[in-house]
Amino acid sequence: MDESSGIRRLDEDKYTFIVGRKRYTLTTSLDDENFGCVVANVRAAVDSFPPNLSQEDRLFLALMSMSHRMHEIGRRLDGLIENSMPCGEEK
Repeated sequence: MDESSGIRRLDEDKYTFIVGRKRYTLTTSLDDENFGCVVANVRAAVDSFPPNLSQEDRLFLALMSMSHRMHEIGRRLDGLIENSMPCGEEK
């Protein structure tokens, strides 16, 4: 894994990385590229909140923000699926 990303591979499936003001270590089955994308998305979400908030508050707000985005994407996908089906056909 690229050290400049702040993500270090410790073992085959164990990584250490920084989000906000804290270093985390976890085990995952994700490959390096996908894990790097996940960490980048989490960092972006956490960094979008004021740094004067606690780490816990920033993480919780990031979780809520990402959950809201996922809900909106799901709603839009449902609408696209519904609009693409022939009349009378169900999902």
